[in-house]
Amino acid sequence: MYFDQQFDAFVLENKNNDEALSKTLDVLLFRSSTSSKFNLISDKLDDFWQSHFIDNLIAEQMSSENFILALSQYIRSKSIDKNIVTKLLERNPNSVVKAVRQSGIIAQSDHCSWAVLNEINSQIDLLELNDFLCTAEYIQLQYQERLSAYKDLKNQLQLNQITAMVFSSFYAYEYLMNDADYLKIPYQMDINDTVSVQDIWAVFHEVITSSNIDKKKLTEKKLAQVLKAKIMPFLIGENLNHALIKQYDDFKRLVAHKVEINSYQDQVISAYCYQFSTNYYLENGHLVLESKPRDLDSFQEKFGVLSAYWQWRGINTLTENPYFERLDRGKNIESNALALAKTQGIILQLYEIYGIEKAVFEQDYDLYSLIFTMLLSQAHYVQDFVTAFKKIRDSNDQHVFSTLTKLMIDGLLIGQNRMPITFSTHKEKAIKMSDWIIEGGKNKRVREMSRILDFWSIDLRGGRDSSYVENSFYKIDDYIFALPWMLAQKNFNTATINTFRKLYKNRAGLKFETDLMEQNLAGLLAKYKGKVYSQYEPSESGVGEIDAIVVTDNKVLVIELKSTYVKSSVKEIYEYRNFILKKAAYQLSRKSSYVSDIFLPSLGLDSSKFSIHSWIIDTTLEFDHEYIDGFLKISFEELTIILNGHRQYFSDMLKNNDNKGASGTLEGSLDAVIDIIEDNKFWLDNLPLMSSIQELNPASTLKA
Repeated sequence: MYFDQQFDAFVLENKNNDEALSKTLDVLLFRSSTSSKFNLISDKLDDFWQSHFIDNLIAEQMSSENFILALSQYIRSKSIDKNIVTKLLERNPNSVVKAVRQSGIIAQSDHCSWAVLNEINSQIDLLELNDFLCTAEYIQLQYQERLSAYKDLKNQLQLNQITAMVFSSFYAYEYLMNDADYLKIPYQMDINDTVSVQDIWAVFHEVITSSNIDKKKLTEKKLAQVLKAKIMPFLIGENLNHALIKQYDDFKRLVAHKVEINSYQDQVISAYCYQFSTNYYLENGHLVLESKPRDLDSFQEKFGVLSAYWQWRGINTLTENPYFERLDRGKNIESNALALAKTQGIILQLYEIYGIEKAVFEQDYDLYSLIFTMLLSQAHYVQDFVTAFKKIRDSNDQHVFSTLTKLMIDGLLIGQNRMPITFSTHKEKAIKMSDWIIEGGKNKRVREMSRILDFWSIDLRGGRDSSYVENSFYKIDDYIFALPWMLAQKNFNTATINTFRKLYKNRAGLKFETDLMEQNLAGLLAKYKGKVYSQYEPSESGVGEIDAIVVTDNKVLVIELKSTYVKSSVKEIYEYRNFILKKAAYQLSRKSSYVSDIFLPSLGLDSSKFSIHSWIIDTTLEFDHEYIDGFLKISFEELTIILNGHRQYFSDMLKNNDNKGASGTLEGSLDAVIDIIEDNKFWLDNLPLMSSIQELNPASTLKA
């Protein structure tokens, strides 16, 4: 058997069974070259778990993180061997239970492994297994109860998609206009908790995309009938009957149910599966949370600092932008200029961090137009809807629907649609928004804007993935719809990154972008004294390309660079850690050994006279400044800011309200940069500044 051979070879090499097991696990989990030896991943797993050395494992060997991860993959596979799992349970039940948790099958109550585990439980007396199975079953039943209640209410409501949009917008204006990131909502299940505004937005999207849609084509007459029946009674009071009030109230209940389901999936099921610091047990028929203290990762605060950086960069380069001189200099010049600055910041972020310089998908787009038109649209919704709504509401202390009525009438007086949802035909919207495209004649700009609208719209009759939340508009036949509040608060840095890296993750240009990322990193490192070796290909097999090696007088920096999208769930976050970052650590271990044992001697250098610093550099903030299997993981954006000499930009920005001028100078040496990173000085300096801003303005954190 393949893994028996691997294990025996490692025993001969290391004279140590523990080390041999560790290296064999590495081969199973992280060495892609084994894939050609097996037709399916299940074949690979079966070979490993049927190996002879498995029979000789002791409890201590089964406690390692990688052993539990490997066993979790086996548990998740299509079929597991009852005898193998039974033997493992008898040796170390705690590790097996952790593996079942990490497999994620708690979210799949019908998974085939449950039958095997329950059969084992009926045949052997293990308190740990029995308690776990009871807890898992309780969690699954609780989830199904929540899901059934939601489905029942959804079936009773029978909302169509336009009504779902209308009610979502009503809800937003009624409850989400208070500049709070977290709040209590009507009918929420857990009255002791608060709900994230972004979670509510995601629920709106799920409800809208899953609601009923008329089989007949949407016409102007049909649309008018829906708006007359669903919007106008609330705004002008005519025909506002009990049935309509109840329908909107039931929509609020539906939102609360869906928020609870999503929260239960993420904070109970996924947290229990992937965060071993979170534990649940049953006591007197109730689920009890037992949670160990965890270090705060300050994700939102760090995200705010980085987002502010790209806006700062965009503002600092605004007057150099060729688009700047061609901006409309009318009354909206300030908001237009800010939209351009944000666009420039996103363009710089895409290029410097992700290696993206072109918008090439199924079709090619002008990258500036693709982003700038959306940010101008956002500025319009902020100014003419959100800000205008708050001004009317606060000046007259009116009820939400009276305010919406006044907002609508004010819009009619100047020829604008300021209803709770906006809509127009695709052609009309393309013509109107084409003025925001700077290049080309009128017809060309209209055609380009039409394509851009298609790109950023979800077709509710099908088509592109409707589960994707980052789009700006909804489309039904010839009509484009927008929810003003949702578009006004969207973070287009995240939306653009996730469009490239998540929705279109298999683009043909991805290899070129990865190469450009590595070249950009090499260019930043080259600003400092030291020899930079970028995209270095070792002559020895099995090591793999080393993204960057930097040699200074007494230090060597070895870098493994990874790129991904912005994660939105506990499951995404931990699966990324377990399968991408841990693999990066495995690769970095081999590469660091190569650099020390072979690369430096090949340059005539004595490895013992150098300290070797090996980093995983990644485009996400997850697990920032944590050690993954012994290797420091940092954000590429943090490193970019420091290498650009912008480490003090945040304090400079706060002191200098016009945001002009450069920020700082390059650090004295790469050795100094290494110290700054490894001592976490960037975040120690900047997070207190972000905290002070939040204390003055709790809604100031930029949203992910």
